[in-house]
Amino acid sequence: MKNILKISILCTIIVLSSCEDFLNRTPLDEVNSEDFYKNAAELRIAANDFYQTLPGWASLNVGFNTLPDTGTDMVIGQNAPARLSGTNYNVPATSSAGNWGRWDEIRETNWFLDRSDQAEAESEQEQEEINHYIGEGYFFRAYYYFEMLISHGDLPILDRYFDNNDEELVFKARDPRSDVANFILSDLDKAISLLQSFPNTPDAGPRISKEAAQLLKARVALFEGTWEKYHAGTVFGVTDSDGSSFLQIAADTSEDIIDSGIFSLSPDYGDLFIQIGLSGNSEVILWRDYNDIGLDINNVLQLSWPNRCAYTRFAIRSYLCSDGLPTAVSPLYVGDQDLNTIENNRDSRLMASIMVPGDLLTKNTDNSEVLWANPDFSTANAGDTGYESQKYRNPNIDADINNFTRSTSRIIMRYAEALLIFAEAKAELGTISQGDLDKSINLLRVRVGMPNIVLGAIVTDPNWPNYGYALSDILYEIRRERSVEFLAEGFRASDLYRWRAHSLFDGDQPRGAYYDDGVVNVELDPANADLDSEGYILPFNDIGNYNFDPTRAYLLPIPLDELSLNPNLTQNPGW
Repeated sequence: MKNILKISILCTIIVLSSCEDFLNRTPLDEVNSEDFYKNAAELRIAANDFYQTLPGWASLNVGFNTLPDTGTDMVIGQNAPARLSGTNYNVPATSSAGNWGRWDEIRETNWFLDRSDQAEAESEQEQEEINHYIGEGYFFRAYYYFEMLISHGDLPILDRYFDNNDEELVFKARDPRSDVANFILSDLDKAISLLQSFPNTPDAGPRISKEAAQLLKARVALFEGTWEKYHAGTVFGVTDSDGSSFLQIAADTSEDIIDSGIFSLSPDYGDLFIQIGLSGNSEVILWRDYNDIGLDINNVLQLSWPNRCAYTRFAIRSYLCSDGLPTAVSPLYVGDQDLNTIENNRDSRLMASIMVPGDLLTKNTDNSEVLWANPDFSTANAGDTGYESQKYRNPNIDADINNFTRSTSRIIMRYAEALLIFAEAKAELGTISQGDLDKSINLLRVRVGMPNIVLGAIVTDPNWPNYGYALSDILYEIRRERSVEFLAEGFRASDLYRWRAHSLFDGDQPRGAYYDDGVVNVELDPANADLDSEGYILPFNDIGNYNFDPTRAYLLPIPLDELSLNPNLTQNPGW
């Protein structure tokens, strides 16, 4: 009998990190609405506050961050994710830990939007700016609601600011998830109509643009469309929709971004993730810049040393060979039992993602170099799998601080997502053509020197992932492309949700690198290394196989105090 612990690896990345401490913020009801929100400058000040809630690097006093996607089937940390395990996780008593979404932020956007019509313009240009900042308000409300849709499903739709005396909204019941999704899309349509296009946004720094709102709209529509398709007939399904209308919105909106011609792919995939300042990058639509020089503390450190996390064997094996064929059938595949050759004849995105012997570890200011030799388990950089991350790792020592740079920008949205959304939505609708592939996903292949996908000529992969249901050949390949293009960028958990993909890991556990006693493949103490029958590392072997509960774990529970305070709220299925 296997030692099975109920573990959910889907729900460790639900709420994106924020640098804001809301306990230290001036209460909203102390703001005199007659003395503020009068012009574009004041709207900009108010809207700027929302930007602090976008995902960024954690504020730490040590030099390490975990990778986005840590706690999924492709990136794992030192400890097995157990947030929704049957024995280790119960319905929370209170919402104090932030497990009931973004209501504080939604309240603030409602306050902002309700009072923004007070602003008066003295010129046509100022009116455009006023409109733009109001558009940002609609964008952020949609952004917060989308995060809550992913984590909790049905939600009360609160479309205006209210106080504790407004019983209609204080005790509002949850609206169906399709209504919530349509409310989000409606907010984004308003944002799109008001926001300036990317080249014309008001400030020189990164701001929300019309195209950012379009990309979020496409993201939301793809999520909801595939959720409704793959959860049909389950406790999380939607009875009055098959998701196709949302998928069409995703296809049309992402195509609008493509056809605008504003963006293009950056020529160097690996270099995207170690840049300091992204204002001149042709691919990045929304990002956060950091400038740590001169600070007395290590504030907002970048991922120069991705720590306490690493990639799984499943992630590494997802990359095709350079001839475009799966590893199971390509004559170019040399195996994965030697880190010295694991990148040979593979998709170059693998080379940009993992560390192998001979990779540059450190480049000092005198141009001397230190090369990577093997995984560093002593400081947990290898995350107990042996597959350390090259992605986000900037090896250059910054002369100003005599250390690794802490100013690497964080990408939030990039053009590649529009290409992948377009291809996936069209394939899900069954309307994808070779022309569609050539204007979207094949551009990603060209960038990294990989052969194009050709409809009707896709080679069957005997190791295609088991999603618990069959897919068309093109959908298998599009999902693979999305997985490797976006490795460790924060998409994996929500992809597993919407695809209803628990069969990928349920009843099994992640593997790490091959361990060869005495050879420099993976250096660790054999006494501390659990291996499977083939010699691959089992980082969670002491815990047992995953036993995901698909009847409840796709959504988080609502805290007990919220159910008590509002009797019209209902608990999520299975909790």
